[in-house]
Amino acid sequence: MVFEPDDGRPPRAGIVLFHGGALRAGSPEGLAPHCRELASRGILAVSAGYRLLGQDAASIDDCLTDVRRSLHRFTRLAASRGLDASRLAAGGSSAGAHLALVAALTTQAPGVTSLVALNPAGLDLCSLEPAQQRDLEHRIGIAPDRLAEFSLIEQVRPGNPRTLIHHRTHDEIEPIDAVRRFRDAMTRAGNDCTLLEYEHAKHGFHYDSDHARDVLATTTRFLLDESTSPASGNFELL
Repeated sequence: MVFEPDDGRPPRAGIVLFHGGALRAGSPEGLAPHCRELASRGILAVSAGYRLLGQDAASIDDCLTDVRRSLHRFTRLAASRGLDASRLAAGGSSAGAHLALVAALTTQAPGVTSLVALNPAGLDLCSLEPAQQRDLEHRIGIAPDRLAEFSLIEQVRPGNPRTLIHHRTHDEIEPIDAVRRFRDAMTRAGNDCTLLEYEHAKHGFHYDSDHARDVLATTTRFLLDESTSPASGNFELL
């Protein structure tokens, strides 16, 4: 789903977002309102999907393959709109954010230079208890020795894309401590990584109008290389 500025002017930046749903649910429609709002602010915004586990995907590898293909298509689309990699971002919500970050932090990364993660999952998988790791490996369809490939903190290197993370402090899916460890690892590696923490919010808080207003305002400023301090706006999720 492609959303472009409707004022006739060329976009000032671009972003492709991938939906959440634990790799087993969700669709591009979930982030369409976010993309529509970003487009109204002068940003080329794409809401993309991927094959789901239990349906067409045999493992997380299939999901990741689709995300990489979508990223390549997005960069070509953005180029046709006059945007180069320096103005492009990838990201998403929860599992979709995880897939986008894995793609962009690995050697097979497509041409984006910024990342936006909304309540991301999978930041420090190798810190899980052994039984939890085995269960997760089984659920996402990978061999026992491959979990580190999908643990975001293990992919941190100097030169990673600059990153903006929105996360709640009491997230029931991904503990804030794991997100802070990832932020700190990125910073130690010399990367630009900003974590915005939200109190009194549930996982997926950015779907709520009260929080979406700040999330999209700060995301817009981040994409346009402006301040990312929280600020109010007029966005409403319908």
